[in-house]
Amino acid sequence: MINSLQIEGFRNISHTLLKFTKGICLFNGPNGAGKTNLLEALGLFSLGKSCRGSKDKAMVGFDRKLAEITAEIAGQKKKSISQSG
Repeated sequence: MINSLQIEGFRNISHTLLKFTKGICLFNGPNGAGKTNLLEALGLFSLGKSCRGSKDKAMVGFDRKLAEITAEIAGQKKKSISQSG
């Protein structure tokens, strides 16, 4: 289980830290708020590739040199991945 997810400079998400608990998590918000980008970041962290087939450079936020996704997984040390633009 993922306990927390921190995203820096990924697409339109400049910085966010999410903490999860057991059960179902729902994300809602208006169009363009970053819901799909959040799920893409989670998939990129989990699978090592984008579910959208994007190139690395396209995933790095505007005016950023690096995007970083860090997750804390139950029973493991924190792990992170980075993409450069």
